[in-house]
Amino acid sequence: MKENNTKNYTSEQWKEEGKRRFGDNFENWKFVCPKCGNVASGKEFKEAGAEPNAMYCECIGRYTNDKGCNWAAYGLFDICSVHVDGQPVFEFAEE
Repeated sequence: MKENNTKNYTSEQWKEEGKRRFGDNFENWKFVCPKCGNVASGKEFKEAGAEPNAMYCECIGRYTNDKGCNWAAYGLFDICSVHVDGQPVFEFAEE
C-alpha cells in the first residue's frame, strides 16, 4: 500500500465524498485515470457496455477505442493516490 500522499478513506467516507461532489446518482460520479488522465463517469461506462462500478478502478479505454488507456487500479502496480479500505481506486474528478 502506498504511504506518501495517499488519501485513505473508509467505504462510508468515500461514498459520502462522492455524494457531496456529484449527488446521489452513482452513475454521475466521475473519476480520473491515474495513468492517462482521462475522466469518465458511470454513465459513460454504461453507454460503452461496461459495468458502471468499473469507473473507479478501470480506465474507460478498456471499453472504447477512441480515448483513454487500459489501466486498472487492481493491476500489478499501484499508482493510485486514493485507497478505500486499503484498496487502490481512481481519484474523484473535479466537480
